[in-house]
Amino acid sequence: MFNVYQAKLEDVTKILPLYLGYRRFYKVDESAELAEQFLRDRIGQGESIVYYVAEEAGGQPVGFAQLYPLFCSLAMKRIWLLYDLFVAPEARQQGIAKLLLNRADQLGKETNSAFIMLSTATDNTKAQSLYESHGYIRDNQFYTYNKTC
Repeated sequence: MFNVYQAKLEDVTKILPLYLGYRRFYKVDESAELAEQFLRDRIGQGESIVYYVAEEAGGQPVGFAQLYPLFCSLAMKRIWLLYDLFVAPEARQQGIAKLLLNRADQLGKETNSAFIMLSTATDNTKAQSLYESHGYIRDNQFYTYNKTC
């Protein structure tokens, strides 16, 4: 039986292989040392919430999600950006992503948030199906723009 845990600083080395797998999936440099420091900084400074799934608290994580807090000026409430969600290939099709999405939903309710937002690659149809089956609605009214700094 799998359980969801909120990552603490001492969990970073346990979830690092999943984070590196996530980066590899999106074809970016894994940079293990920088990736570990990034996770330590986000968790340590309270700038993100990371959940991971394992069979027991000390067990090896098989999936993780990272959410960042934002705010919606129109709703005048907090929103969450679900930026990272990854399940180890050998652990897929076991409901782990759904556990992480359920925990994200719970966070949204606990913090009286307006909504949770996410994005995924246009060719990641498996993830799109999962998100849509979980109640996420694709935004067809707004374009997203990014500018490299």
